[in-house]
Amino acid sequence: MAEQKLEIMQRKVGLFETVAMIVGLVIGAAIFVLLPTMAGMTGPSVYLALAVAAIPSIFVVLFEIQLTGTLPVTGANYVTVTRVAGAAWGSIIAFAAVLALLASNVLVSVGFGQYVVAFIQSFNPTFSLNPTILAIAIVLFFALINFFGVSVAAWIQVFLFLCLLFGIAIFGIAGAVNVNPVNLTPLFPNGAIMFIVVVVLGCVAWSGLVALADIGGDVKNPRRNLPAALIIAFAVILFLYVIQPYGLVASMNWKEVAKIGNTAVMVDAGRIMPGIGIYVVFVAAMGAILTTINALIWSCARDLLAWARDGLLPKAVAHLNPKFKSADVAILVATIISILGILLAATIDKYALASVLALMVIQVVLAWCVLKIPQKLPELYAKSLIKFNTFWRWFTFLGAVITSVFILLMGILLDTMDKDGNPTQVPWVVIVFLGVLALGAIWYFSRRAYLKSKGIDLDGNLKKIADATLAEAEEKLAA
Repeated sequence: MAEQKLEIMQRKVGLFETVAMIVGLVIGAAIFVLLPTMAGMTGPSVYLALAVAAIPSIFVVLFEIQLTGTLPVTGANYVTVTRVAGAAWGSIIAFAAVLALLASNVLVSVGFGQYVVAFIQSFNPTFSLNPTILAIAIVLFFALINFFGVSVAAWIQVFLFLCLLFGIAIFGIAGAVNVNPVNLTPLFPNGAIMFIVVVVLGCVAWSGLVALADIGGDVKNPRRNLPAALIIAFAVILFLYVIQPYGLVASMNWKEVAKIGNTAVMVDAGRIMPGIGIYVVFVAAMGAILTTINALIWSCARDLLAWARDGLLPKAVAHLNPKFKSADVAILVATIISILGILLAATIDKYALASVLALMVIQVVLAWCVLKIPQKLPELYAKSLIKFNTFWRWFTFLGAVITSVFILLMGILLDTMDKDGNPTQVPWVVIVFLGVLALGAIWYFSRRAYLKSKGIDLDGNLKKIADATLAEAEEKLAA
């Protein structure tokens, strides 16, 4: 009966805030910083590449609709894997999830510091500041925002989402209006192979959809709002991922885009919208980056909270602040790990690759678990408002596995390549990633042995759903 004393998250997040959360998780610095590189690789077809890159995410949306409609609770991805695939798999995937979330947080926060410094230097070339300081400061700021409760975090997310939405839309439309038809031909100047490479890179820009399930305990009317938010957010992201690249290559030759590099979007905005363009793009970039940082801290804290409810982490991590009802200890842990990651000073591409590898493994395991939900969790599945028939469940599973494994293998290959594209390097990111998965298994077996010595059956806890989690799913508490 001890678990009944655990407090549950308060459902204060509506449909619009949930859409803002998902869009913020997916759209980060890549649409500004990496876009010129991708344009240089495939030419004017870069906007088509980002659209085609959405195909793997369609399968993620399909299985997340089934998952969130069945188990709309805090840390739903971890809870589902643990109850369907087994306790050890749950621990392994939990470690992979935290690696993905925190690697992404480090990636985006470091990108924030670099982008702000570059923006200031465009006006004052002598300005100098270590971007790491800004990266740590912004993580601490959003940790504090999340400490003050989900309502504060959600409304800030909405404000930043609107900055992102209108900024990208204004730039994209302005670029389309100022189109030079010569810039759009030939569509594939470097051939089909480079287009396919950019499609694979574009898949990285679509990662993040899977993390939505982890905030299920915060969302109002979750069995309706979570699936609806996924569909709406997917459409919004697709629009933004087409309109901005198209506006860029339509108004500026793709070779010039590649030559300018990271700041090409800002430079182009200054040309087609004199006086205000650079500010429009900066506001949009800040909206994209800051929504991601806020959403990642929010989501990671929910994962840690779910672990602690089951006993996989000390119960103290499941503590909720009495005044703000925020997961204060979990937020603190996520913040400390994020700052340590920033201080490690690995290159940004290494963090990006670590995040992608982790997410692809998570998606494969989750797709299998979602396929088995009707058999493993029949009572909860019966309450879902959206139920797929056998064909669509297998279609979703196979599509998710095939696309995720393909991206995973491409990521492994990428880790072995040197600057000339030859597979001669030691794949250190892959080695570290496998070490994290092994650490997840070691943690599980060590934790189980420790709790057994205290008379606590961890496996027994992980076979049933914690009372706090059931309460969030609006189920009757266990007797």
